[in-house]
Amino acid sequence: MTLVANAGVLLEYEGTALLLDGVFGPEGHPFSAPSEESREALLAGRAPFERLDYLLFTHLHPDHLSLPMTEELLRRRAVRGVFLPDTGAVRESGLTDLLRERGVPGALLSDRTDRARYQIEPGICVRAFRTRHLDKKFEHVEHFCYVLTFGEKRLAFTADVDYVNEDLRSLGGERLRAVFVNPLFFSALRTGRFFRGELNTESIVVYHVPFDGDDATGHRARLQRDLARWDRERPDALALTEPFQRLIL
Repeated sequence: MTLVANAGVLLEYEGTALLLDGVFGPEGHPFSAPSEESREALLAGRAPFERLDYLLFTHLHPDHLSLPMTEELLRRRAVRGVFLPDTGAVRESGLTDLLRERGVPGALLSDRTDRARYQIEPGICVRAFRTRHLDKKFEHVEHFCYVLTFGEKRLAFTADVDYVNEDLRSLGGERLRAVFVNPLFFSALRTGRFFRGELNTESIVVYHVPFDGDDATGHRARLQRDLARWDRERPDALALTEPFQRLIL
């Protein structure tokens, strides 16, 4: 996998590439965004985006998804499927019409499709789980966590989940290879406060971390302190903090 920016990650497995929360620019949010060069590489199919088969989105906040940029991407490149929350904004944007026009299967996620299983390739399965978004002011945001299975490995992506009010039992009882969490969630895991659930995983990977120079709230420094204090008897703790940082799981 390769970190694009924020919670945007490119996952590659046996010749198939999935881009999760990675089609957005700097507009409308204070978080790190892909550079202009990176965005153009995505649209043009240059490294590391030469292969692009599936697009997945956890929610519609502009640091995870740009609808206009996604439409431009779909006009310029062929993909095999798109997963995103079923909202009025998505339908009004014309994206669903574009998917039909381009013949691209679109999984519009809602309460009706919660926990549905999508076998998108022989060795790759997608499951999406409806959860609350962190912070009461975002309680009406359509937010989904994903469990992606690659062969025998299961990865969970929690994006901006409300870890205070969600126990994440929906991730299932099977052991995960890794759970991806943001710095606030990781801090709650380290201290044992706020999160009342349990993560059955070999590794914790922290993402959604501001790049150096973008960190107006001190997330990077806080993360380094939390990593230094992480109990070594817990699951391995890793961090994705740099543009195009790669990780093999």
